[in-house]
Amino acid sequence: MKAVRILLVLLVTFSFSVPHTFAAEKTIDQYYISDVDYGHGAYEQLERFLYADIIDGYEETEVYEEDGEEYEYTSILLKPENSITRAQFTKILVNAMNLTSGDINKTFPDVKSSAWYYNFVQIASSRGIITGKEDGTFKPNDKITRAQMAAMIYRAFNGTVDFSKTGKTFKDVTEKNYAYEAVVKTAGVGIVNGYGNEFKPNNFAKRSHAVLMIDRALHLESGTAEDELSVIQTVNRNVSEELSLSSDEQNSEALEALYRETTMGYQLAYSLDSQSLLDDPEYSIGSIKMEQVGEHTSKIVSLNKRLAEVKIDNLKIHVSISEQGMKFEMTIDVSGTAYLKKTEDGSWKIYNIVYDDEDYEDTLTEAMAGN
Repeated sequence: MKAVRILLVLLVTFSFSVPHTFAAEKTIDQYYISDVDYGHGAYEQLERFLYADIIDGYEETEVYEEDGEEYEYTSILLKPENSITRAQFTKILVNAMNLTSGDINKTFPDVKSSAWYYNFVQIASSRGIITGKEDGTFKPNDKITRAQMAAMIYRAFNGTVDFSKTGKTFKDVTEKNYAYEAVVKTAGVGIVNGYGNEFKPNNFAKRSHAVLMIDRALHLESGTAEDELSVIQTVNRNVSEELSLSSDEQNSEALEALYRETTMGYQLAYSLDSQSLLDDPEYSIGSIKMEQVGEHTSKIVSLNKRLAEVKIDNLKIHVSISEQGMKFEMTIDVSGTAYLKKTEDGSWKIYNIVYDDEDYEDTLTEAMAGN
């Protein structure tokens, strides 16, 4: 989790030039958001859903030249202000909840088995989350309305979120509306918001609204003591095993296995891309030894049924490197916060890490350059 980043900084310092993309099933470039800035009201949630592979976004590839060589740079457009279709929302909901097929067997004539959304629609339908139109169709490519979205979220989370609070009512959603209960209940727990005393149920929802609503619901689900134990074990295993496998002779196969078992999404792509570069003999940086100084602590900050946040404190690593007669030593504090998501098989995996000292890489590079 930390060691691979330290190694990559050392590699860049010694090599001076590093390719921007490396061999992996999904590169780190495919997690760079190019159309949403930090000031956006849903940035944190959009980033979380992208990093945890809940959403994919739209790839945008640019070609640029560097030192006479052409490189392709891929970034992701999330288009937060665009409307979202019924099929797209269904996919996000199914991915966010790791849903698998349920007991209800229902098909829709306008959802063909060859369509990209077929499995997502079948899963949601089998669990009673979607019921379709009066004529039996699903209308997958229709834009989803705010009322339809509230109804699907309410059905999906009704068994895991406490909706017993007195709901908030809106003058434009009466008891005759099919989504009345869903809107009232989801508004009561803060999953959906209105516009004053109006909900505007027939307005088309934005992509950012979809992510915000599902994210709020995910954070209302309760985790268990078993989840807490599993989360802490995953983080501690990633820290200790990566450190032991990254010093000197890298055990690449064991490292890759560790990454696949303890990370996902953005963190997995970063780790595999970095390892691919570190394995390249062209970028050898001599003999490296990394040892943990003291003992770190891992503490749950928040825990839900499918999402968790863990604070890692006092994670200090002593780095020693020898290269062509030069010797360098430095102790770095790489404490930070790990973000995890439960996967379909019930295991917890890290999808992102944020360091307390976001400038530690610059500090390490400057120290190396001045040595």
